[in-house]
Amino acid sequence: MAGRLPQVDRHAVVALAVVEIVCTFLLIFGNRIPSQSLTGSTAAVLAPANSILRWIESVAAGRSDASRLSRELAALRIEHDRIVDAGIENARLKKLLGFSERGRPSLKAFQVTGVAGEPWPVVFHLSGGSDDGIALGQAVLAPEGLVGRIMRVDPRTSSVALLTDPNAPIACEVVGTGVRGVLKFRFGTQPGLYLTAVPLTDTVRVGERIATAVTSTVFPPGIPVGRVAKVGREESGLLAEIRITPFAPLTRLREVLVATSTVESAWWPAPVDSAPAKAVAAKPDSTRVHPDSTGRR
Repeated sequence: MAGRLPQVDRHAVVALAVVEIVCTFLLIFGNRIPSQSLTGSTAAVLAPANSILRWIESVAAGRSDASRLSRELAALRIEHDRIVDAGIENARLKKLLGFSERGRPSLKAFQVTGVAGEPWPVVFHLSGGSDDGIALGQAVLAPEGLVGRIMRVDPRTSSVALLTDPNAPIACEVVGTGVRGVLKFRFGTQPGLYLTAVPLTDTVRVGERIATAVTSTVFPPGIPVGRVAKVGREESGLLAEIRITPFAPLTRLREVLVATSTVESAWWPAPVDSAPAKAVAAKPDSTRVHPDSTGRR
């Protein structure tokens, strides 16, 4: 029928009518109903609502606890990272201090306050200067090996030309064989440290160690520098191409040691590195330098 109400509206009308009947009944006979029965009925009607209310309160409390625990967990993670960093720094400084105490020359530790050079570090800026005993040309070391030499000094600051500085070549030799060459940093398609001026008639093998040479006029002999990583032939075909991996972790150093007094010959109190050399035989192309190629380095 056109005038008939939809089913939903009919249900709403019926519910409204029931509510009106109950209200009228309570108005007429409410004073005659025992209060205990009325209270029990009300409690029964409101019990589901009370349960829902308690559930909502428990959810809110749980969320509050979860938020508090998340904040505490974040704070604990930050504290954990701080403790880990402090432990790493403590181990590094103990190693540095122990190395300095075992050394014969007077070694002073200084913080690396700045790094110059992209994408390879070329210069370190140090927290000490001439007021601290630093002078031009002094050797800069790490427990692993040579880092570079002092190239600039102010009263309170100084700068170090690293092994990777192309303008700071170093006279080096292969430990055990005496094959000599000049350590230089090269740019190009395969940038890195190379032991140059080495004829093909000398033999240098992958894994051999190199140190400062006795012919060097800047550094004392015997300071560990690095290890042979690759041996090949230069494009000219006349010289060996010997790539060197430095012992000192130049990209990670935070402190260095400056030799503020004369370093004795053949001095190195600690092992260069604990990893055994991999005696991987290379081509019989190698390293002996021309007599005058390492002068004044």
